[in-house]
Amino acid sequence: MKMEVGDLLFVKGDCYQSRFIRFFLKSDYTHVTIAMDDTHICEVDIFTTMKVMKNPYTEFSLDRLNRKLTNDEKEELRNFLLEKCRTSKGYDWWRLLSIGIKKYFRWNIIVHEQDRYICSEIIDKAYQHIGIDLVKERVTGDVTPIHIMDSKLISLVHSKYKIDSISG
Repeated sequence: MKMEVGDLLFVKGDCYQSRFIRFFLKSDYTHVTIAMDDTHICEVDIFTTMKVMKNPYTEFSLDRLNRKLTNDEKEELRNFLLEKCRTSKGYDWWRLLSIGIKKYFRWNIIVHEQDRYICSEIIDKAYQHIGIDLVKERVTGDVTPIHIMDSKLISLVHSKYKIDSISG
């Protein structure tokens, strides 16, 4: 399956941080990234700053907006993400912590650092930038991969998992 600009790749991480995220999210999917073209993604990960790179994932679920993005929307989405790559200072651990606190203690707080992001936050903001609210019931950026995956505005296009029936 060929990726298109704006496609979302949901990943079941296996590093020790993924186990932590999996515990809090109660889902096998711990990471989401966005396609920049048919071979490149824009990614926020916990080890580096936000960047565009060749897609390294061999196993992922590929979701796509339920309608075609216009060429202008694709270009604006790419430009937004490239600008955030230039200004990104790394992973936003505070945002991740505040999502955990909100989920388990039900305190309505959002804590984050300027120019730092988590994977799902930047995707939510990128789509908001082009006028598409993927997760209407949440404040922009205050989302997890699961919130995005559950959006009624996207649909599964293809799953590249050897065993995809174990997700929980």
